[in-house]
Amino acid sequence: MRTISNIPSPEGDAAASARGVLDASRAELRESPVTLFNLFWIFVICSVLGLVVETVVSYPIDGVWKNRAGLVWGPFSPIYGVGAVLMTMALHKLRMRPAWESFVVAALVGGAFELVAGWFWKNAFGIVAWSYIDQPFNIGGYTCLGIAIVWGIAGMAWIKVGLPLAMRLIAAIPPNARVWLTAFLAAFLALDVVVTLASFSFWFDRQAGLPITTGAGQFFAQYFGDEFMTNRFQTMSMWTELAQR
Repeated sequence: MRTISNIPSPEGDAAASARGVLDASRAELRESPVTLFNLFWIFVICSVLGLVVETVVSYPIDGVWKNRAGLVWGPFSPIYGVGAVLMTMALHKLRMRPAWESFVVAALVGGAFELVAGWFWKNAFGIVAWSYIDQPFNIGGYTCLGIAIVWGIAGMAWIKVGLPLAMRLIAAIPPNARVWLTAFLAAFLALDVVVTLASFSFWFDRQAGLPITTGAGQFFAQYFGDEFMTNRFQTMSMWTELAQR
């Protein structure tokens, strides 16, 4: 009589399937998201989502809706996009490590990022986009211990939950549209950043009372004048005496 001991049982099939799914999940976690394509789309996704979340969360505090965009065109807040890219690069190898390691690295990276960004905007354009001067353990008002802790918590949440979701969104981009869509959006954002920096520079000159003597200055005064800049960047304050240009 033939035995059937070599025929897998339904329970065995289920166990093997579960192991396969687990192995695939681990392989996916080990796969590096740090490619130029992925990092670009992480920047885009988080620039938009960060702006939306900040706008909604800040409404009960401000009592009014404020435009919190960071570029002259589009619903983008680059600080969130850059922050997400930095967190991805710093933390992706720590995904399988204890959570406290991600917390410490994220706190250090996030705090340092705000320090550098805040110093740049203030010294280059006299712009104060945020200030922690009244918070304990602050560094020049650019960052502080409390916000570093927030960055640490956000980093843990990003690497465990946010990044996998972002990678699924990126994977959903149709393959036949990836090249042209990425190229178009990259070109648009590059132009957006250049025009934004130029707009800040000419806005600074006007606020400092410098005469408009060039065609470029006249162009930006007409299309990106003081009223436009004030309405577009409602949460930014410009103090020309603070800049070191």
